[in-house]
Amino acid sequence: MAASNKWVDSFVKAFYIAKKDAKVYYFKAPNFTYGLLMPISLFLAFSIAGQMNSSLIVSGLTSLVILFGTTSIEAVAIVLEKQTGTFERLLAAPVSFFTLLFGKAVAGFFFGLVLATVILIPLSIVSGTVVANPMLVFIAIAFSSLTFSALGVLVSAYAKWVPEAQMLSNFLRFPMAFLAGTFVPLELMPSQLSVVARFLPLTYSVEALRTSMNDSAVTFTYLLDILALALFSFVLLVIAAKVLQKRLE
Repeated sequence: MAASNKWVDSFVKAFYIAKKDAKVYYFKAPNFTYGLLMPISLFLAFSIAGQMNSSLIVSGLTSLVILFGTTSIEAVAIVLEKQTGTFERLLAAPVSFFTLLFGKAVAGFFFGLVLATVILIPLSIVSGTVVANPMLVFIAIAFSSLTFSALGVLVSAYAKWVPEAQMLSNFLRFPMAFLAGTFVPLELMPSQLSVVARFLPLTYSVEALRTSMNDSAVTFTYLLDILALALFSFVLLVIAAKVLQKRLE
């Protein structure tokens, strides 16, 4: 009972941290613009140059929007708070490092859900894509949002100032955008690149979305993708907590 109460208490604290971050950093017009503009620009460039089916376009673009949208602010949030002294005040509260960082990831998680909805519904209507299982699509979007938020938290925990955080986030995002099967299915990529893609969280996001849009049943591939995203989320947050603790020593 005591252990369960501790978990509930941690989630409540994480929720209030997320609520504060969402209000202060995320839900502002410029963040929506950047989160949508860059992925759409990349996809327009590739879709004009070659042939892409509607399923690939919808799943790939949705995953890119989540990636760019969540990390655009998540990657600099902790850096900004360290510079203004806000982060030190949070550390003074009875909150563990992991709970604190999880709360910050949850803020990006909700922002990712909103961005994905903004792009997925109209894109599906325009392209004529039929979503086979909306619930599985939502679950894939939720896990993708949490994973990419955790990635942004790790970048923000490592960086010392905002330009460094932006550089690191772009260093991670752009290779993933081109190597994760976003524009070209993995089965059409060279075998060496396919192996590299399996180490990238974006690969599992795109694959989970594509699978759930094409198949109404829960497939083995879909379950593996969700498990991989959950594992990425946990590992990234644990590493971020250790990095931040070392940075603050």
